[in-house]
Amino acid sequence: MNKAGSFKDFVFREHRSLMLFSVAFLVLHFIFLKVLFPHAIIIGDGHHYVRAAMNHSEISAWPMGYPKFLEWVHILTKGDWAIVFLQYILLEGAVLWCYFTVTYFLRPGAWVSYLMLFCLLLNPFTLFIGNYVLSDGLFAALTVLWFTLILWYIYDPKPTYVYLLIILMFLLFTVRYFAIFYPLITVPLILFSRVQRWVKLSGLVLGGLLFIGFRIYTENLFERSIGQRTFSPISGWQLAGNALIMYRHVPHREADIPPPEFQDLHRSVLRDLDSLPSPARLPDDVLQTFFMWNAYSPLVKYNRVVYSDYITTAEVHRWAAAGRQYHAYGAWLIRQHPFAFLRWYVGQGVDWFIHPKVDITNVFPEGGVEILDETKKWFGYHSSWSGCYSGRIYSIIYFPIIVTGLNLLFILSIIGYFFCGCYRKADRIVIRVVVFAAVYWLANFLFIIFFAPAMLRFALSTMIFNIVFVPVLLERIWLLAREPKGKVIQYES
Repeated sequence: MNKAGSFKDFVFREHRSLMLFSVAFLVLHFIFLKVLFPHAIIIGDGHHYVRAAMNHSEISAWPMGYPKFLEWVHILTKGDWAIVFLQYILLEGAVLWCYFTVTYFLRPGAWVSYLMLFCLLLNPFTLFIGNYVLSDGLFAALTVLWFTLILWYIYDPKPTYVYLLIILMFLLFTVRYFAIFYPLITVPLILFSRVQRWVKLSGLVLGGLLFIGFRIYTENLFERSIGQRTFSPISGWQLAGNALIMYRHVPHREADIPPPEFQDLHRSVLRDLDSLPSPARLPDDVLQTFFMWNAYSPLVKYNRVVYSDYITTAEVHRWAAAGRQYHAYGAWLIRQHPFAFLRWYVGQGVDWFIHPKVDITNVFPEGGVEILDETKKWFGYHSSWSGCYSGRIYSIIYFPIIVTGLNLLFILSIIGYFFCGCYRKADRIVIRVVVFAAVYWLANFLFIIFFAPAMLRFALSTMIFNIVFVPVLLERIWLLAREPKGKVIQYES
C-alpha cells in the first residue's frame, strides 16, 4: 500500500480540483432539488416517524433513533428543509470520504477513479433519498461512515477508531435493527488488531454498556407501558410473516398441533391461508410485507380481535403486545418445518435479493403527495397537498437490474481476485481490505435472505460499497491478465 503523502494532501492538494468540483456539484444539485421538490417527501413509514417525534415517544414498534433525529432537528427549526439538508450532506459527505479513502489506499488508475466518482455523484438513488422522511438515508450515511472507518482502522489501528466504531455501531442500531450483524464484523477486527489490550477491552466494555443498557432501558419502558418485557416488537411480526410465506406451501397444515397459547392464532392462520390464492396465482415475492401490514393478513386480523378497540388503542401497545407472541409463533412454525423454511423462504430469498422489490420509485406523476394533518401541523405546511416535480429525472425503477449487475460483478471480482492470484502481489493491508469487503457483502446477503425483506432502498449502502470496490478489483484482475508471462509486477499500493 502506498503510504507516501498524507490523506489530507492527497485530497486537498493532489485532487483539489476534483474535490472542489464534487462539492460544487453537490451544492448546485441541492439547490436544483429544492426547486423541483420544495418539501420533503413523506410516505409510508415516514408518517409513523413523524408521529413518534411529535409525541416525544420513548418506545415504538420501530427503532427510536430516527424519530429522535427528527425531534432534535425540529428543536432547531420547524421547516423540513433542515432534515433534508442534514440527510443529504451526511450521505454525500460520507460517500465522498469513502471514495477518496478507497482511491488513497488502493490507487486505481485515473479513468477507473473518474468512473467511480461519476457513478457516485450522478446516482439518482443517493441524490434523492435524503429528500424522504425515512430512515434509509440516515442509515446509509452512517453505514458508509462505518465501513470507511473500518478501512482506516485496517490501515492504521488507532485507539480513537475503536471508540468511534463502537459509537457508530450503536447509532446505527438505534436507527435500524438491520445493523445487528455489524458487531460480528467489527468485534473480531478489533480483537485481532494491533492496538493495546486495554484499548480493546475498554472499547468492548463501552459497546457492551451501550448495547445492553439500551436493551434493558427499552425493555423496561415496554414493561411499564404494556406489562411485557420486549425489545423489538417488529421483529416478531417479521419472523411470523416470513414463516407464513413458507407455511402456505406446507401440505396438510391441519395436522400441526400448536401449543395452547397459539391455538386461536393458528386457527385464524389456517382459515386465512386456505382463502389465499395459490402460489401459482399469487407469487410469494408480493407477500414479503403482506403479512405484516395488509389489513387482510391473518396477523393483522388477529391483532384486531385481541385488541377490539383497534382504533383507539395506542399503536405501540397493539404492535408490542402482539409482537412477542408472533415471534414465538413464527419460531414454532419454523421448528416444525425447518426444511420447508429453507426451501420456500431462504431459497426464494436468494432470488428476491437478486431482484429486490421497488417500493419507492422517486416518481410522482400526480405532481405531489398527500400530507396527513398531524404532519402538516408539525412541519408548518399551509396545505395538505405537497406539490412537486412530476417528471422521471430521479426515477430508480430500473435500478433492480443495476443492483443485480453490481452484486454479480462483485462476486466475480472477488473470485477473480483470489483465483487469478492478485493477492500474491498485493500489500498485506490491501488483502485485508478485500477480505473485509467480501465478509461484509456475504454477511449482508445472509441477513437479508434469512431475516429481512429484499427492498431496493435497503440495498443503498451495499450499492455504494459495490461502486467503490468493483472497478478497483476488476482493474487489478485486468492488469494481471495483461502482464507478460514470467514478469513480476508489484502493485503501487
